[in-house]
Amino acid sequence: MRVFLTGLLLLASAGAGGARERVYQGTWFTTNRPLEGTLTCIVTDLGGDRWRGKFDGEWQGRPFSYTVEFRGPPDKLSGEAKIDGADYQWTGEIDHGEFTGRFGGNRYAGSFNLKEQAERGRAAASRTQP
Repeated sequence: MRVFLTGLLLLASAGAGGARERVYQGTWFTTNRPLEGTLTCIVTDLGGDRWRGKFDGEWQGRPFSYTVEFRGPPDKLSGEAKIDGADYQWTGEIDHGEFTGRFGGNRYAGSFNLKEQAERGRAAASRTQP
């Protein structure tokens, strides 16, 4: 019985310590050039106010995908990224099922507004991810 309870505790703690993912989808816009489109982001809570976002979308008819590490509490996120040779800084927040942000850099500036997807949407998004 003791071995069984110890095993249950180990399984429970391993599950609780695992990274939690949420899928958000919506649109992104640029303010300095007429670019916009659909954007999907799988956000992983790494714990300790550390996050990872895997952004997928389309730019000028071509698909793109990049991963960005960011930090902060959900209501005050920030990060930096180098994408296709350009440097970007951004700020954002995750609140009430929405992930919003503003970005700027040496190539584009703009914003995104994404809504959390329901379980069915999450399953579809995870099937399309490489």
